Amino acid sequence: MSGTHYYFQGGRRIEIEHAGNLTAIHAETVDEVLDAATRAGVGVRSPQIAAPGLVTLEIPEDRDGAMEKLRATHVMHHVYCTKGQPADTILITDTFFLKFKDETDQREIDRFLREERLLIEEVFGERSFLVRVTNETGRNPIMAANSAAMRDIVEYAEPNLVRQLVRCSFIPSDPLFPKQWHLFAPTDADDLVAGAGINAPDAWEHTRGDRQVVIAVADDGFDLTHPDFQGTRKIAGRLNVRPIGVTRLRFDADVHPRAGDYHGTPCAGVALAEENGLGTVGVAPGCSFYAVRFPLTLADSQLARMFERISLEADVISCSWGFGPADAPMSITLRDSITVLAATGGRRGKGLVFCVAAGNNNCPIKDLDNSTPYEYLDRFGIRRAYSGPIDRWIAAHPDVLTVSASTSLKTRSAYSSWGSHVNVCAPSNNFDDLKRFTPRGLGVWTTDNEGFGPRSDFTSGSRYTGRFGGTSSATPTVAGVCGLLISADPSLSGERVRQMIMETSSKDLAIESETHVNVSGDFDANGFSPWFGYGKVDAAAAVASASSATNEQSFVDKVAEDVPMEIPDVGASVNSEIEITEAGLIEDLRVGVDITHTYVGDLRIDLIAPDGSAVTLQNHEGGSQQDLHRTYTPEEIPALRTMLGKTAAGVWTLRVVDTWFWDKGSLESWRFAAKVSQPLPISARAELVEVKTTRTQKSKASRRRARETV
Repeated sequence: MSGTHYYFQGGRRIEIEHAGNLTAIHAETVDEVLDAATRAGVGVRSPQIAAPGLVTLEIPEDRDGAMEKLRATHVMHHVYCTKGQPADTILITDTFFLKFKDETDQREIDRFLREERLLIEEVFGERSFLVRVTNETGRNPIMAANSAAMRDIVEYAEPNLVRQLVRCSFIPSDPLFPKQWHLFAPTDADDLVAGAGINAPDAWEHTRGDRQVVIAVADDGFDLTHPDFQGTRKIAGRLNVRPIGVTRLRFDADVHPRAGDYHGTPCAGVALAEENGLGTVGVAPGCSFYAVRFPLTLADSQLARMFERISLEADVISCSWGFGPADAPMSITLRDSITVLAATGGRRGKGLVFCVAAGNNNCPIKDLDNSTPYEYLDRFGIRRAYSGPIDRWIAAHPDVLTVSASTSLKTRSAYSSWGSHVNVCAPSNNFDDLKRFTPRGLGVWTTDNEGFGPRSDFTSGSRYTGRFGGTSSATPTVAGVCGLLISADPSLSGERVRQMIMETSSKDLAIESETHVNVSGDFDANGFSPWFGYGKVDAAAAVASASSATNEQSFVDKVAEDVPMEIPDVGASVNSEIEITEAGLIEDLRVGVDITHTYVGDLRIDLIAPDGSAVTLQNHEGGSQQDLHRTYTPEEIPALRTMLGKTAAGVWTLRVVDTWFWDKGSLESWRFAAKVSQPLPISARAELVEVKTTRTQKSKASRRRARETV
């Protein structure tokens, strides 16, 4: 640096040195730099955009000679660092700030600028300028600024630095948070690849969850005395489900673990652990927790009733359990119950969001034609083999979020089940479900039981563990992100929440697995992978998607044109149609009906959606009242909630039938009015993910540089 070992900034003299072989070149793109290096015959490494118009790069050999060659076409500088602090990099530009003393005559200023071959770039005030060095200046900006600072007529001269700022993301004070890589992985480390987490701090800038949003975790028992489940209104409720025979249920509030109940407390901590300066933090620390303890031996009818009970209290439910390789289809009753609850259940009546574990047996979730033998360990640890049809119960339900697992290396977890029913993946640990070898990957840090008897904890002597994992951990991770989404926009339907989770997932994953999988994990043209679904859940991108940028809304208001229609007396129904051409999902709905009739109690009125599903709006109510002028809403007619989340486009039919003698009437008019969201189609998700990934990578790079300076 030829004697220049300092610069001035803020009136302070700061000692500096070269940052190894790192340099900066004034260019707009990385490709421009690579082209210049090729033409100059210079080898460069790791070029990346540091700021608009500035690219950093490493020159591994003959740095000074290579810089001279590149300067033939581009302005180029060393990158500096504070002396003794190699991570504290300083990016300079070819300009510096120059302030002359008040008594300096303008002719002296002009003479100085001419002699030093400096150009005025901007005027910042009287006798205050941003000046640019030129080839004739003969010095880099730091040397030129230091030289100017020594002149009697100069008040100060300081280089114009590029500050690589870090957004002020919320970083919790919980002492184990730095180990919770699944939430935030800004840098590479042992068995960890940067970006393996879900970018939770960026999401927390918008919301850390709202106590009005309730996440249910249904599992084997919960230590609600744990420090990470304390807080005002943290516990929304306790439900202990006790089967009476194989049909009935009894409920009480004793959800504490028994001996052998090791699973529920870690699952709940992943989703909801409070941000309180103690231990760990959950994905949605501000949301409320509804603790549901139940035995894993319920009949389908009992499960349906349990889900109905949970739906009254919760917005999201996390289900970290299921079947191994087996032909275990749901009963139609249970299947239909989940369908209805997913559409119209939950505390808000907008749909209960089911998050369900894909399973840990490295096999398909559903393959009715399967004949491949899949080995697994049963609940007694005995190795078994199964080669028949596979249908893994609620994990194969089309209206749930089925969650597979990725590792701290951004690869497929060796145990994770797969197939067309996977919706997203989430970071978790890595292990071989057959216990043949130990694959690479970190465990998940979360809350743990302590003092509830044998086999009730993961890590003895601690209320926290770093050994949790499986799709059991991935699932409450996604449930927590769903809670953040609803906290950000309580108007979201359950279906829209599921869509946003998939639309914003990251595809920054390695298509690698340490165990054999019978299908490729590559993402197809629609952005889907059998291993990872639509990608790894991204909390920051998901919460951002709740804004109007990715959830644009429009309003549809159409009146039937094929009316009036005479309503026969005890005759066939009349059917009036309205065709909706606007694409998107129904967020809210109003159906206005105008009928003249001498006895309204004779009438049944149904709304039929384009997919053939129907809702009864009027079922012989009104008695002898004459004429009907009414607007039906989901608030007044709960069954109408089943239409929320459906595609608006298509032919909607109003069916009216008179089922009693003597009185007659006419359907005069009816109106279909809806608020319609405009979600991105699957085919456009790859572009969205690319944009989100680019933004996230910039954020990660900023945090990496910031962490290296601490």
